[in-house]
Amino acid sequence: MANLVSRRPLESITKITSKKHFPEIITFRYATNQDEQEKKVKAKTKLPIDYDRVYLPDAGDATKNIKLLIVKSLNMFDNPNEIGST
Repeated sequence: MANLVSRRPLESITKITSKKHFPEIITFRYATNQDEQEKKVKAKTKLPIDYDRVYLPDAGDATKNIKLLIVKSLNMFDNPNEIGST
């Protein structure tokens, strides 16, 4: 069981990683979208802002479940009419 310490928007997660030697430690990296040159250029860049490291004893199963929940949440956000279809 885990305790939630901080909340961040799911859209800000850019990468979920773990080390080969310590797979129990999962790193969540966050970034924000920034318009270059005050919206004059259409290309957006992601600026890294922070990361969290979490110790999860069953890291493989936990990572799969976390990724599935993130994808499911983002799909519900993008398609609010299809919430009951999953």
